[in-house]
Amino acid sequence: MARTTTFKYTVTVVDSGGNKYAIDGNTQQYVTLFPGCTYEFNQDDSTNGGHPLRFSETDGGTHGGGSEYTTGVTTSGTPGSATAFTKIEVTGSTPYRLYYYCTQHSGMGGLVNVPPNFVTGTRALAVSGNEAPGNSQEIQYFNIATTGNAADFGDMSSYGTSEGSSCGSNTTRAVINHDRTGGASPGANTSTQEQITIASQGNSANFGDITGNGENSDGGGGSNAIRGFRMGHFNSYASQVPDTFATNDILYYSLASEGNTADFGDLTYACYGYRSCVGSSTRMINTGGSYYGGSPQTTRVRNIIDYWTIASTGNASDFGDLSTARDTRGMLSNGVRSVIGGGQNAPSDQGAVSSTKINTIEYVTIASTGNATDFGDLTVARSQMSGTSSSTRGVYMGGRSPGASNVIDYITIGSTGNATDYGDLATAMINIGAASDGHGGLQ
Repeated sequence: MARTTTFKYTVTVVDSGGNKYAIDGNTQQYVTLFPGCTYEFNQDDSTNGGHPLRFSETDGGTHGGGSEYTTGVTTSGTPGSATAFTKIEVTGSTPYRLYYYCTQHSGMGGLVNVPPNFVTGTRALAVSGNEAPGNSQEIQYFNIATTGNAADFGDMSSYGTSEGSSCGSNTTRAVINHDRTGGASPGANTSTQEQITIASQGNSANFGDITGNGENSDGGGGSNAIRGFRMGHFNSYASQVPDTFATNDILYYSLASEGNTADFGDLTYACYGYRSCVGSSTRMINTGGSYYGGSPQTTRVRNIIDYWTIASTGNASDFGDLSTARDTRGMLSNGVRSVIGGGQNAPSDQGAVSSTKINTIEYVTIASTGNATDFGDLTVARSQMSGTSSSTRGVYMGGRSPGASNVIDYITIGSTGNATDYGDLATAMINIGAASDGHGGLQ
């Protein structure tokens, strides 16, 4: 059964060494369609005249010796005229690989991927964080598919953090990488990892330890369904020596079994103030952050985007640039797009309260390198927030604006536009961790 929401793509035809389809402005785009959703490829732009878009299980469709795929597909109008579109309802029976093509001309289309064994997921968690007068043990939860306020889930076994918790998750388990403990006031940094069974309310339990050197504060984390990651953090808060204050470490762990982290490789740059990283089932994306050294403060916040291949250890590579340098931003993904929202324009160790809060949202297409593109705006500009998602909907929660915020925003990941109010956290919180059982279609 299709969702009530139909996701729409704008199709144009461009001359790129011969006519090519452009999907939402991207030529020969690799398109991922998720079961349970309906997708409309709008062909009312005049450039579509004489270029009907159809689907096939064969590369090139009828031009490649295949036939047109018609199950769940409807068409309307004449390409190049108003109301012209090709619509496909994707189900669990839809082939995992299709191709879009022009019935009249070869070489215009591209690949459509339909992930098998896809898990939609419904439950989001807001984990730990910081509230006046100190750190919090709270775990809150809500249903991503609806709107409403968060409810109590349970407690962390230790107090959370004043500098941000990061999380990895799959369909059943969330793993929380702590930064600092301390009860009513910030305390010592910690290497603790804890776990939560997402489907059942209750308290956390021990998972393992974060290895490596440094104070392990203000780092980031994320995962696909198999591997979780922890990267970048303070190296020596007391010294604040340029180029040694932050680390470029990438650590990893297996979500399937309890245990400590191991070395994966290095980021392209040393940084802290991440909160989270996200990606697809195969590639991880990390953005922004801050570092010590340099003046003024705004120059110490980065616009860099890194990526690495999840299945093999090794160093990160340059992906592109954010349009707005930021740290303590929220990130989420549907497995195709990585969407970055909020943050601040000054480093997280200084100017956290007085810095300019950012309300812009931007995104990248994970499968291809390049710079970020504008998506829309948050309902409230804020930093020190977190994000998580299902296959279709992303949520940003908490943060500083300038005081602790209880705001939950949501976006539809497959389109662009401004965020919409979802509801409220039970407690206003900054530096929270976020996870979900759907995890953006990364299963």
